[in-house]
Amino acid sequence: MTKTPLLIYLHGLNSSSRSIKAQQTIRHIHRNKLDMDLWVPDLPSHPEQARRLMSDRIRREYGMRPVYIIGSSLGGYYGTWLMQRLIYLHPDIVTRLVLINPAVRPYELFRDYLGRQTNVYTGDEWELTEDHVNTLQSLETLWLDNVQDILLMVQEGDETLDYHKAVEKYANAQMIIQKGGSHSFEHYDDMLPTVFDFLAGKPILKG
Repeated sequence: MTKTPLLIYLHGLNSSSRSIKAQQTIRHIHRNKLDMDLWVPDLPSHPEQARRLMSDRIRREYGMRPVYIIGSSLGGYYGTWLMQRLIYLHPDIVTRLVLINPAVRPYELFRDYLGRQTNVYTGDEWELTEDHVNTLQSLETLWLDNVQDILLMVQEGDETLDYHKAVEKYANAQMIIQKGGSHSFEHYDDMLPTVFDFLAGKPILKG
């Protein structure tokens, strides 16, 4: 049995474990010698396959240690589902979630992008279908438990997602709302000390 926390980083659509924010997170952990295990999966393009991958991984935890989740864009949508799943399976363990410009109802947007897609990091091509959209909608989290253990980070300049939707959904969570920026969340690396303070249960400096 280990009490070393598990940190899960979930990337966005057509991204990968090689994304800039994922790599910045990994480097921050190594540079600061943080005592935690890290899982940064390459999420499958189909939501059902992504769900199975996440479910299989958390099933191995058996509720023995804290689980921290960082989710970017679509990864924030998945991360919200995963947090609720963990709370249901292991209500006694500490689960905290950091959301970075998260998708709130991505299935609504995806209907406008049906067809061929390309992963910008791997070059893999795949087809976005109605089945993807419907499965994604089935993963929507309609309620939030332990909302005090969620930190929402958004930038008003997000050109892909309307940050107001995230502010509305996570209204009772801790929030950092920055002017300007973009969907990629500019200067994310500057926010990493705040992110990890929150995950460790420390008071956060908002900015």
